Amino acid sequence: MSAPLYTSRLSIPYSSKSTLNTLDIHTPTHAPLSPSYFLVYIHGGAFRDPLCTSLTLLPSLPSLFLNRHIGRIAALNYRLCPYPTHATCPSDPGDGARNARWPEAIEDVRDGIGWLKREENAGLGEGKWEWIVCGHSVGGTMAVMVGMDGMGAGEEEWERGVWGEEGGMDGLKGVVALEGIYDFTACRDAHLRVRDVYDGFTTGAFGAEEEGGWERGNVLGCRRRVRDGVEVVVVGHSREDELVEWEQGIRLIGVLEGERERVGRGEVVRFVEVEGTHERVVKDGVAVGKCVGVAIAVLIEKAKG
Repeated sequence: MSAPLYTSRLSIPYSSKSTLNTLDIHTPTHAPLSPSYFLVYIHGGAFRDPLCTSLTLLPSLPSLFLNRHIGRIAALNYRLCPYPTHATCPSDPGDGARNARWPEAIEDVRDGIGWLKREENAGLGEGKWEWIVCGHSVGGTMAVMVGMDGMGAGEEEWERGVWGEEGGMDGLKGVVALEGIYDFTACRDAHLRVRDVYDGFTTGAFGAEEEGGWERGNVLGCRRRVRDGVEVVVVGHSREDELVEWEQGIRLIGVLEGERERVGRGEVVRFVEVEGTHERVVKDGVAVGKCVGVAIAVLIEKAKG
């Protein structure tokens, strides 16, 4: 019987805000190669699905740990928005874990990252906490938010704190987003037969569209830039995705490349085509490792100078 590739610690609290403020840590049984990176993963689930948790990363762990440059992986949970109509696990108005209002989800992600930096830096080397943030679906949305700086075109145009309070993102080297939503209005309009579903979860997360709430999630229109220190952004998308249209990934690549061209420098941008329907992309256990591998390959080349 072969030795396991990794060991896991599950449901570790990183905050006392709710029962969902937990994370899982997966550590390889082999010594990682240098340079090594801490991977932080954010699950999807339309900000509200109680069945979509940090455990959705489990099928991807074998392919991820075949990459010897991954030193450790943390998969985050975060507070969810209300979902009183869920078929098997409806939310309760009194449950603090499932009545989040924006920006509580992204603040939880930042809290989890801060906890990891304080508690899990041991063994990685002083000052060597270099990491990659990765997410699927709305987790991909939040991964891109984490990778962007704290200001837009100006205070009046983009309120500071709308993606959580700034700080603590030093050491971030790469951003990987799979099947993310970067323009929620366009995503809703591309799926008119189930428009009410998209209206429901987006309003539940950000507030009413007519009151400007949806703009809080508009990555494409926020005028922010990728933060200093990030060296690579990888956007993965499948043509088979039935829930998030192909154009979301293409448009994000266009915005990132346009900003890079405008300033004359910046991060490497890569688009990776993956296979499968929206959920199958993570359940098959291949796409996450593929996209993270592309990011790490770029970082290794850059580290060589």
